Parts: sequence; structure tokens; C-alpha cells
Amino acid sequence: MKKLLALLKPYRGIFLLAMAALVMGAVANSALTGLVSSLMNNVMTEQAGGSASQADKLFGYRDKLVFLEQTIKDLGVPLDALGRAKDEALVNPIPWSLLAILVFSTQAFFNYLGTYTMGRIGLMVVVGLRQELTEKMMALSMNFFKHYNTGDLIARVNTDVLRIQQAISVKTGEMIKEGANVIVFVGVVFFLNWKLSTTLFVLVPMVGIPVSIFSRKIRKYSRQSQSFLGALTAHLKEVLVGIQIVKGFRKEAFEAAKLRDINRLFLKYALRELRIMAVTTPVMGLIGMVVVVSFVCYGSLIIQRGEMNQGDFLFYLLAVYQLYQPIKRMARANSDIQQAIGVLPRIDEILQWDNEILEPATPAQVPGYPSVTSLRFEAVSFRYRDQDDEDTREWVLDQVDFEVGRGQVTALVGASGSGKSTLAKLLPRFYDVTEGAVTINGVDIRAMAKSELRDLFALVTQDTVLFDDTVHNNIAYGMPEATSEQVAAAARKAFAHAFIERLPEGYQTVIGEAGSRLSGGQRQRISIARAILKDAPVLILDEATSALDTESEREVQQALDALMCDRTTLVIAHRLSTIRKADQILVLDEGRVVERGDHASLLAQNGLYRKLIQMQEEGHRAL
Repeated sequence: MKKLLALLKPYRGIFLLAMAALVMGAVANSALTGLVSSLMNNVMTEQAGGSASQADKLFGYRDKLVFLEQTIKDLGVPLDALGRAKDEALVNPIPWSLLAILVFSTQAFFNYLGTYTMGRIGLMVVVGLRQELTEKMMALSMNFFKHYNTGDLIARVNTDVLRIQQAISVKTGEMIKEGANVIVFVGVVFFLNWKLSTTLFVLVPMVGIPVSIFSRKIRKYSRQSQSFLGALTAHLKEVLVGIQIVKGFRKEAFEAAKLRDINRLFLKYALRELRIMAVTTPVMGLIGMVVVVSFVCYGSLIIQRGEMNQGDFLFYLLAVYQLYQPIKRMARANSDIQQAIGVLPRIDEILQWDNEILEPATPAQVPGYPSVTSLRFEAVSFRYRDQDDEDTREWVLDQVDFEVGRGQVTALVGASGSGKSTLAKLLPRFYDVTEGAVTINGVDIRAMAKSELRDLFALVTQDTVLFDDTVHNNIAYGMPEATSEQVAAAARKAFAHAFIERLPEGYQTVIGEAGSRLSGGQRQRISIARAILKDAPVLILDEATSALDTESEREVQQALDALMCDRTTLVIAHRLSTIRKADQILVLDEGRVVERGDHASLLAQNGLYRKLIQMQEEGHRAL
């Protein structure tokens, strides 16, 4: 509960207002309940107008009725014609009716104010928590995303946070409101008859034992069921994204079976959670009924002794009932709150993740920025980190050392898993080097502001990333202030303008999730146009032409050749056409640079590079 209340700390002012309103609503509710017994004593019985009841003494109804009667008379309303004439301040129904409306309106206002305020707090908490989670995840290194799948993260941001919102907006307010009702009515019943109410100290503690047991079990099962729900969401997303492969390999039944297994585990713990929640209310209701029956039995003896009149005993019974109902509602609310508390560790797990990609306290000034005259890897070694143990992974890069001058093109080649793409990801600090340093113009990139560092790079990857937005906005993603003319010019250079013009709405066509309404080659050309528009001094091309057909590749390669002129470029490619013009080629094998030189010199070495080229040429001939 402390963790849940900690979320309310930034809103403590409005939270205190909500608490005050809900407490006042509870007081007004007790006054409305007491009004019933006073109506019986003063209006609806033969003894009307007799001595003041306990409720009259507690809430001062008589003084308020005298005031209301005088106000009515001042307005010229003939009370004699509307009600009984005897002792009108006490027995005439008109002032009593107005008093009932006034008390009910007061209760309704405070309940509205408290409910609305708590709902507002819940919405502000959930909006702030979602934003904090999203910003935290976006600030983390790519290493974080190797530990969590997308579906699980989405479940935490959506489903888990919604449970917290429900707990704060509705259930915490309900706990405060009903708790205040319990406290107020405990005071009322003790005021009415302390002997009868002393039994509360014997019976009410019975409530605490099942509440404590149920709360622990609900938290446990809620945490487990939400974990499997996250796994289910993640796997379902994978299946839907890869549905073409699933169908092509006839794996529908296989994937359905995997989903069924996860669903069964989710159902197992969700049913346990439901069973505990379902048993909570009847158990608490039974305890409450024991309390009520005990009061009624003992109360009948008190009436027989003449210690209370019927109106006061009716008020007493209503007050006890008002204790019984809030206890039931508090039990239900507690179940939902415990569910939210159960998922809080899943939220904290993300928020507490150590972000190793930190901003420098005082960012360094890079000489000549934004021009890049030198880009150097100095004895760089790298391995992926685990959150708890940094030394469990093998080295992905081992003592890589090379330099790229301004306008030079460096190509990285090697078998899959040799470390090419990882090396390129170190430049924009998607990961930080484990040992050694990467420098730009002699400055370690870890000393640079991340925003300034990443402004130096334009990135085109093998896995094209596009968004469910217009063509224009996708091309202008890295330069949102770009004009339509600038976007079109970049598209022309990427040989994308012609097919864009043929789209239903041209540059304003929405291309669907991940660009699903375009072909692979079209998506890649839009990605290249995005890099062209950014016009960054350093290009990172990770298999940038791999998704293009031969004709499109030739056209786009011409655009890339022009774009690479006078720019520092890092190219990851297998195709000979992409790398043969590179100023230097680095051949990687198991994370080490085993050969380096230009195309001709590497062929002459008759080493791994020549072997890779021969394998590629044989593959082309086979086609």
C-alpha cells in the first residue's frame, strides 16, 4: 500500500482535498441517517414533539428547524395550511422536508467532489506513469530491449498501468470514503449507547484476519497472472507480425498450441486470483452479519429495559448497517487495490533499470562540429551486458582498431555474427563500448551530448523501419521542419518520387503499420530518402540496398554514391557492387579485424575476403 500511496505524493494537495471531501460526505451521510430517527420521533408518531432524540442532540436538528421555519414564514408561506399546527417548529413536515433536502444535497456535493477529485488524481497518475515509463524505455540502451520482448513491455504500459489507475481513481477513494463512514458511525454508535457498542471491540477485529490473508494471496496471484498475460501478448504479436511465415510453413496449429499453453498458465493463476476475490466478499459479509445479529440481540434487551426509545434504536440499527456495508465495500476495494500492488513491481522493474548510456555532466565541445574530420575506433572491445552480471557473455568485438577520415568510405564485411552491425551500433551510442573508445575529431563520444552525437548520423538499416503515417512525415522524420519541396527532392535522389506520385494521395498517403502498404523496395527507398534529407556528415548504411531488385539497386546505388561524396561513411554489405569502391575494407571474423585494405589488395592477399567474394560470385552464377 505504501508504494501505491507513493504515487500520490506529487498530488498530495488535491489528494488531501479529496480526503476532506470524502470525510465530510461521510459526516453528512451519518446526519442523513440520523434524520430518519428524528423524523420518527418528531413527525411520524403519536409522541411527535416530545423530548429531543439522541440524533437531535448529536446533529442539532431543532436549531436548524427553527431557522428554516422562520425563513419560510418570512417568505410569507402559510405553514398552518400546509402542516399540523401543534408545535410547528418540530412537527410540521415542510421544514423537515427542506432539512432532509439540505442534508442530502450536502452529502451529494461532498461525494461528488471527492469522487471526481480522486478520479482526476488517478488519471493524472496513469498519464504521468505511462509517460515516465515511455521516456525511461526510450532513454535506455538497446541492451534493455534484448531482455524484454515488445508484447510484455506493452502489457506493462497498458494493462498494468490501467490496474493502478482503477485502484487510485476508484478504489482508493472508495477505501477513504468507506473508512471515513466506518469511523464516523463508530463514533455515532458509541454516542448512542457505549455499552452496546463495546461489542465492536470484540467482533470487528475478526475482519482483519481474513483481510490480511486474502491480500497476500491476491498480490501473489495477480503478479503471476499478469506475467503470463505479458508473455501471451508478446507471442501473439510475434505470430501476427509473422503470419505470412506461419501460414507458409503450415505452423498455425503449432503456434496455436504454444498460445494455448501460455493461456492455460494465465488461466491457472487468474482463476486462483478470482477464487480469492470471490470468497472475500461473502466471508466479510458473514462477519458483518455476525456483528449485526449480535447488536440486534443485545439491543432488544436494552429497549426492553427502557434505556433507548424506538427512534434512537432505529438510528442505532441504521448506523450499524452503515458500518456493515462499508466493510463489505472496503473488502472489494481492497481486492482491487491488492491487484494493483501486485503489478507495481513490474512497473518498478522498468523504472529501476540501470541506464548505462548516460549523458555527460558537462558535454565536451567537439572541434569543428558538426564537421567530422576523423572517426576512430581505439582498441574497442564489446560484449552485451546482463542487468545483474556483466561477465556472462562472450566478446562480440575484440580489440577493433581503425580510423576513417573525412570523405572516406569504410566497408565492413564478414560472415553473419562477425560483429559488423554491432560495431556500427556503437557509433550513435546505442550501446557503449566495454573497453577502448570511439572518438570523433579526437573526442570520446561518451563525453558528447547524445543529441549532438546522434545529429551527426544518418542511418539506413537492413530492417526498414517506417511508421503508420504519411509518406511525407516518414521521409521528414529526422527533419520535421522540412518543406514539401525538400522532401520531394530527397525522394527524387532516392528514386522514390515516381512511385510516390502514383500513390492514391501522393506524399500524403498513409502507408500503414511498418509501411505494410508498400513493397519491400519501396519501403527501403523511402528509408534512404529519409537519410538523404537529414544530410548528416556521417552515413551508416547497414545492407541499405538488400531489399531492392537489380534495377532499383542500381538506381539507388547511384544516389548513394553521390550522397557518400565528401561524407564519412560506414557501409555494412555483402554485395560486391556496394563495397568494391570503398577506401578501406575491414574483414571481421568472430569480432576481430583479420584483414584490411582496398578491394584489389584484399583479393591479392588470397584470404578470407577473397573466399567471401568467391562464395558470392558462385551464388550469383547458381541463380
